[in-house]
Amino acid sequence: MKRSLLLSLGILTAGTLLLSGCGQNKADSNKNKTFKTTAQTNVITVDPNRATDIGSNLAINQVLEGLYKQNNQGKIVPSIATKIVKPTSHGTVYTFNLRKNAKWNDGSRVTAQDFAASFRRQVDPKTKSQRAQHLADFAGYQQVSTGKAPTSQLGVKVLGKYKLQIRLSHAVPYYNYVIATQLYPINRKDLAKWGSQYGQNSAHASSDGAYEIKNWNSSSDTWNLVKNKDYYNAGKVSIRKINFQVVKTPQTSLQLFKSGDLDETQISGSLVSDAKRQFKKEVVVNKYGQVAFIPWNNYHKTTRNLNLRRAISYSLDRQSLAKNVLKDGSIAAQSVVPEGEVKDAGGKDFNAGVTPKLAYNLTKARHYFALAQQQLGKKKISFQLLTADTDAYKAVAEYIQAQAKKVSPDLNVSVRSIPLEQEISDFTNHKFEAGTLGWSTDFPDPIDYLNLAAKDGTINFTEWTNAKYQSLINKINDTADQKPAQRVKLQQQAASLLNQLQGVTPLYQYASVHLRTNKVTGLDYPLIGYQKYEYAKWK
Repeated sequence: MKRSLLLSLGILTAGTLLLSGCGQNKADSNKNKTFKTTAQTNVITVDPNRATDIGSNLAINQVLEGLYKQNNQGKIVPSIATKIVKPTSHGTVYTFNLRKNAKWNDGSRVTAQDFAASFRRQVDPKTKSQRAQHLADFAGYQQVSTGKAPTSQLGVKVLGKYKLQIRLSHAVPYYNYVIATQLYPINRKDLAKWGSQYGQNSAHASSDGAYEIKNWNSSSDTWNLVKNKDYYNAGKVSIRKINFQVVKTPQTSLQLFKSGDLDETQISGSLVSDAKRQFKKEVVVNKYGQVAFIPWNNYHKTTRNLNLRRAISYSLDRQSLAKNVLKDGSIAAQSVVPEGEVKDAGGKDFNAGVTPKLAYNLTKARHYFALAQQQLGKKKISFQLLTADTDAYKAVAEYIQAQAKKVSPDLNVSVRSIPLEQEISDFTNHKFEAGTLGWSTDFPDPIDYLNLAAKDGTINFTEWTNAKYQSLINKINDTADQKPAQRVKLQQQAASLLNQLQGVTPLYQYASVHLRTNKVTGLDYPLIGYQKYEYAKWK
């Protein structure tokens, strides 16, 4: 569950190290060249049992290796485990043999005990980890996480120095992605020595991955990744040093790239069209597995009204919103599930089987608004739209506001833009009427998006419930003897019902837009997850 509420990443700065010499070829001269990139947020920790923010997760993705990992194309591949294993016992037991040449950056071996200790520490209530729930599928999780059972009762066993077994409480169809993105070891010797300092600065940071983090603490606006000589695959890591610097705005990122001070950065909004004109061969636009949507407050009489929600949904030309307002490669949402994540049994995209579609129809919008007026017993209807104070979210809010007026002069949408952290607090405390949010996940299964409107969903700020919808969610979560095609069909039914009942109102699917120097290869941006610098190479 990476599960971020806002897309943020990036990197930058410091000098470039170049070697020159008689007879030196281009590849040799680039060997020690520093790669420069940007980040929008600081790295808070590289302790895998405590990281919850995007900046930290990006860093951990570069410095730690788990049993599996995603390669530069987003494909799951073996890492510390020697192969991708097939679960037994009806999909609940995973038994891994570990490679014997994996080392920590102090030269000691990575063992099965390092994984077991990490999982137990994360779930132990004494740790007070906000990531504990990431292991909620483990057998024994509920009892251990509440202190009713010792950590030894968690579903993990050490079968040998290099043999590990994980037991789940139920089959999870997408669990290979959880293994690849959530399950990391800890260096037990370093933890015993450093205690609470573990993973809190570069002097107390353990690494078994391609890079070590240097010149960093949680308040640092700059830091480095340096090639880890003890990494089992160090011979294939081409870029030896990466400089990062926090850059808060895409405008600054664009200027730094333009001046040659960056090799890579992330941009968004109206800057994308400008960048495409200036850097045609260095703009990289990809679909990203994140959806923007409107959560509605069901504690509020006005925004609880289904016909009002339908009026707003039908008023939105999502194609125009993406193309003419955002102008950054984003695409119209077809449901709460992003395009490209899952295919049905016939090989078609998930959303091909979702009906009704999220259509633009002002006639229907006006019809449903008239019904809302009758039900609410008033001619003029107003509500406030809460949004984060970014250029993109502000532009989206203004678009929704303008479209509402096309429905009726009696429909008024006011906008309040605040920092994201405050917005999340207001959502959590139900201090909103409607708003805009983005949601992404770590695994290619629609359930995490469908849970946005489920009764026990992680961020169901709306408190919306529907018996038929919840019944579908329960069937989806009952994985015993469930076939993949059956699961997708149930999920399509749930997404269709959500489109119809507007538990949340999907808006658009994000694009991942980067400026990337054309002097590197192998640096790619998957639909789910982060870029992996270990695969990048100087040309």
